[in-house]
Amino acid sequence: MRHQSLRSTATTHRAHGTTGATRPLRALSTTAHVLMAGSLLLAGAALVMPASAATPVAAEQSLPLSIPAGPLDQSLNRLAASAHRLLVVDPALLRGRQAPAVEGNLPVSRALEQLLSGSGLVADQREDGSIHVRKLPAQSSSLPALTVVATSAADPGAGLQRPASSGALGSRSLLETPFSITVVDKDDIQERQVTTVEQAFRYDPSVTSASGEYGRGSSLLVRGLGIDDTNGFKMDGLALPGWGNDLLPMEVFERVELLKGLSGFMYGFGSPGGIMNYVLKRPTDENLFAVDVGYKTGSLFSKHIDIGGRAGDDQRLGYRINLVQEQGGTYFKGGSLDRTVASLATDLRLTQDLKLSFDTVYARRKSNGNAFWGMSLSSGLDLPTAIDPRTRQQPEGAYFSNENIVVSTGLEWQLNPDWKSSFNYRYAREDVDYVYGDISINDALGNSSTQVYGGLYSFQYQQLQAMLEGKLKTGAIGHQLVFGASRQQYEVLSDRASTSTAVGSGNIYRDSLLSVGSISNAGHSQYRGSEIVQNALFASDTLSLGEQWSLIGGLRYTRFDQRGYNRIGVQTTTYQRSPVTPTVALMFKPLAGLTTYVSYVEALERGGTAGDTTANAGEVMPPLKSKQIEAGVKVEQANWSATAAVFRMQRAAEYVNAANTLVQDGETRYQGLDLSGRYALTPALNLEGGLMWLDAKYQSDSADLAGKQVVGAPRMQATAGVRYRVAGVAGLSMNGGLRHVGRSKLDTGAPQRELSAYTVMDVGAVYRTRLSGKDVTFNAQVQNLADRRYWVYNGDSYIFAGAPRTLSLNARVEF
Repeated sequence: MRHQSLRSTATTHRAHGTTGATRPLRALSTTAHVLMAGSLLLAGAALVMPASAATPVAAEQSLPLSIPAGPLDQSLNRLAASAHRLLVVDPALLRGRQAPAVEGNLPVSRALEQLLSGSGLVADQREDGSIHVRKLPAQSSSLPALTVVATSAADPGAGLQRPASSGALGSRSLLETPFSITVVDKDDIQERQVTTVEQAFRYDPSVTSASGEYGRGSSLLVRGLGIDDTNGFKMDGLALPGWGNDLLPMEVFERVELLKGLSGFMYGFGSPGGIMNYVLKRPTDENLFAVDVGYKTGSLFSKHIDIGGRAGDDQRLGYRINLVQEQGGTYFKGGSLDRTVASLATDLRLTQDLKLSFDTVYARRKSNGNAFWGMSLSSGLDLPTAIDPRTRQQPEGAYFSNENIVVSTGLEWQLNPDWKSSFNYRYAREDVDYVYGDISINDALGNSSTQVYGGLYSFQYQQLQAMLEGKLKTGAIGHQLVFGASRQQYEVLSDRASTSTAVGSGNIYRDSLLSVGSISNAGHSQYRGSEIVQNALFASDTLSLGEQWSLIGGLRYTRFDQRGYNRIGVQTTTYQRSPVTPTVALMFKPLAGLTTYVSYVEALERGGTAGDTTANAGEVMPPLKSKQIEAGVKVEQANWSATAAVFRMQRAAEYVNAANTLVQDGETRYQGLDLSGRYALTPALNLEGGLMWLDAKYQSDSADLAGKQVVGAPRMQATAGVRYRVAGVAGLSMNGGLRHVGRSKLDTGAPQRELSAYTVMDVGAVYRTRLSGKDVTFNAQVQNLADRRYWVYNGDSYIFAGAPRTLSLNARVEF
């Protein structure tokens, strides 16, 4: 049952997939074929398109601008962001220069003239819409080296120059990273009104997810593999504990990064699905004060304040404060949500080269009467018709509550221009309190039974990490070096008196009339259920072999120590390992903005512990080893970008066999193709798309598993999106997207039950203007426009009803 896997300290395989709707609209009947073909053509065309490809610039439109007088680099950045343009300039040209204020409805060319007046600089607007700033011509017509210093999220060129954390490899741009990483930044988060990671990565074709916004979690699956709760989520590269990490408040984060595949060298033990890294909003150099209010389908209202700036002598103290309150009814009948968030990020510049930081995030969330995990489908039953997701699924009195606190401090020291060091400490804790129903579907008519479970659990992490990064040369070879040491201590506090009881029967197509009855966690106490300590040393070297070739090598040594305890505090299990996990990658850059690579990674994850009902109850299994090889290409030009990767991952298989014994036998093999691309057809029209083909099968000596498709892993997924700035209406833009998820398997039975494919459509509009001298943004987004009904695979033979058509409204004012 699902609650048992939640209580387990073993890694949770958060696998899930999707199923199809039973109410297809005629207009969408061919969508899947068109979408897959269009996504493939878009990504493929981007990969083969010559670097000189350009499109005519449309007639200039006026923009509502209010740029205060100040440093020229900041003023140009604000103009580029407002105009959704790529800005290219040598930063040295802007250093120390000031710009006058620019006010009113102006075309970009006029605004540039005003900002650059008297500076000795001039701006060229290229055919692809990008803005290039250079010195006024003197005796030489040659241009300085170009460096991207500002982009807009709407520009396809924005993606691959953005930085991303790569753990033990340090921070580097996406273009310089020999792995597949997707980054969703604050502009995209705000424009699409993202509140969960499921929504953040909705248009990444390698990601599938249940829509658990109001439940226990979103249950991400990346290239067919889950991200585990214990090790798969990070904030600013450091550990986060617990169950609800995919429900952390998106309002407080600058961006979210998804590293796909194995991460053993970069982050240590963990499942091979990948790493989700949240990056907290940092202090701003300019004063920031913004307020927004929002509404979601049901009667769910929110308010959010975002404050930032610098203070003190020489502006040495930076701060960023975010406050969020959300409360009201959800789209579930009788469902509600109450959410409170506060975050603080600070940095103190002790000297020019020494910076101290202190950050904290507090989040409290209580979900009442919503669907918390889904429903289990009894063995032998065919998949039922998808329900109306608005149906009251939970018994009266059901709730799921979690409270998170994260405290971090760090010291960064720029030792010299080539070397820097950092020291970081993190304390993080999550407290979970739940009483909710586990629903089992018993027959083809949808008749069901409900068992209510209650529990009180806590999870806490402490991590200390030191890193040294720098560069040097040995002869003609350059070295980018990273050395580090880390200690993590993870503790699970389990409920000493967790309870469950059957509360009755019902039907999934009708509102539940049941109640949780007398189940309560009042007076419950906790005991230390398990403890995991990881001590690690790591090092990596990126060797520059000329201007085009580079080689990366790295090793990570981890001492892993896990202990389990019973309710009276007696140690019942112990488990120790000291593995070394390597990584190696080769990169080749034949042209500017083009990187090809091949990489190899190994990783280890904790083996499971045999459950109480198995023949080998209590046996701790050895680590599961995974290997991954990936080859890819990343391209970024002024008006388009694309990535393509082929991958093969082999993971040791662990399962309960026909003799009711937990065993490790054979492996699961995942191989496929991951494509994505963006293209600015005109400065006003941006297209994006992606496609993933996945072949995931069990390779085992067991006849029950050999050759079967891995559960919850669709063979095909495709996405497409469009953004359009409406001509003639300054500040108005429209956006839309399609997501197709192919068929997947529900279980490993004979034959395997199958979940159908589905396609959903989203649309939205954003209007930016100025009112009373303030920047104001109005935003409206609709998800699942056709109100498609479908099932999503949610792990352990559980199915979850996909979210219905939902409306989100938001108004933001920057003072």
